[in-house]
Amino acid sequence: MTTALVVSGCGAAGFTDDPSLNSAIPLAIQSPPDLVTPYPEPIVRGAADTGGPGAVLAVADPPRGPIPVITELGAIVKRVEYRSTSGLDRSPTVVSGIVVTPKGEPPPGGWTTIAFGHGTTGVLDDCGPSEYVNLIGSDEIIAALVLNGFAVAMSDYEGLGMRDVDHPFLDARTYGYNMIDAVRAARGVFPGLGRKWISYGVSLGGMASWAAGELAPTYGGGLDLLGTVALVPVSDMTGLVERAEKGTLTADQVPMMAYLIDSLARVLPDEFDRDDYRSEFLRKNWSEVLRCIPIDVQQTQRVLNSIGVEDVAPHTPEAAARLRDHLAATSLPVGRATAPMLIMYGTEDPLIAAPWTERAIRRSCTAGSPIQAMRRIGETHAQLDSGQSVAWMKSLESGWKPPQNCGDRP
Repeated sequence: MTTALVVSGCGAAGFTDDPSLNSAIPLAIQSPPDLVTPYPEPIVRGAADTGGPGAVLAVADPPRGPIPVITELGAIVKRVEYRSTSGLDRSPTVVSGIVVTPKGEPPPGGWTTIAFGHGTTGVLDDCGPSEYVNLIGSDEIIAALVLNGFAVAMSDYEGLGMRDVDHPFLDARTYGYNMIDAVRAARGVFPGLGRKWISYGVSLGGMASWAAGELAPTYGGGLDLLGTVALVPVSDMTGLVERAEKGTLTADQVPMMAYLIDSLARVLPDEFDRDDYRSEFLRKNWSEVLRCIPIDVQQTQRVLNSIGVEDVAPHTPEAAARLRDHLAATSLPVGRATAPMLIMYGTEDPLIAAPWTERAIRRSCTAGSPIQAMRRIGETHAQLDSGQSVAWMKSLESGWKPPQNCGDRP
């Protein structure tokens, strides 16, 4: 059974993930689909701390109960805590996430695993999707991937889902490490998973999947990356600073700037001060802007509707330069991919301007990454027809070599 995917943006109070993936389960009596079978339950292993990246420190059922749209398919879902690496200083970290295996007999060589990168959910430590029953909007995408015969490993990303840990928002390298190590963790929990994997992500998760694909040749030892899919990816974000200085941020970009300012003040407090970038009004309403799950939805929306571009602008040229330099060092690309990459983006994206993505594509192409880029005319961040991405991934499993078009790009 193949399910088409339609991308729907980032999740957060200001720009929301709401994947339109109504994968209906037929109610008529019929032969059960291949993934719901009478085979024995998959083997599930417990924690085994080997000390290396991807080592599993904890395995548990999802904390708020079963994830209905996934478990009704017969899949097994576990929340894990695992070892990974910081992209900022390469220090060891502990990250949480969700791992999923289809039920049934694994194919020869084991299930192929999708490292799924979720969209923006916030920057606070209670914003990890694995702590919520709908995975903050990622449950239906994961269900669609399982229906297409994949295992799934979704990292919360460093600092989301683990208490008293700060999240390095927009640090591509951290996301890439977390994605690769989530696959290792999934294989540690489910021995029916093979070495083959695919990096796949949307929006912020598109940045994560892109980075994972480029880091895999040097960091992904022991795994076999088949390819990378980055849909409406957060990419070269230096343009965010220029827009903030000029007062031309879009309504979608304003909360992204707030998240970035707060994250940097936590992760690099000696370099970044929130008050160098926010207004007095925003300072007074800071907690409302940062909530990943609003306590009072109407109050949070009133605050968000009241924020203007002037509320998230660098106050001095020096503050702007610091932010621009940091984004230049942490944005894409982060290396040279050797497995095929599919990058899809829309020309009318109000969150990630098309020229920003195109700059990152050019740099990756120059580095030698094998890219197939698809520029979707008139499509946006929240509405990008990405249905062909599933067929692209399924074809990789059969050995298909996708075309590249780096040479055709300006």
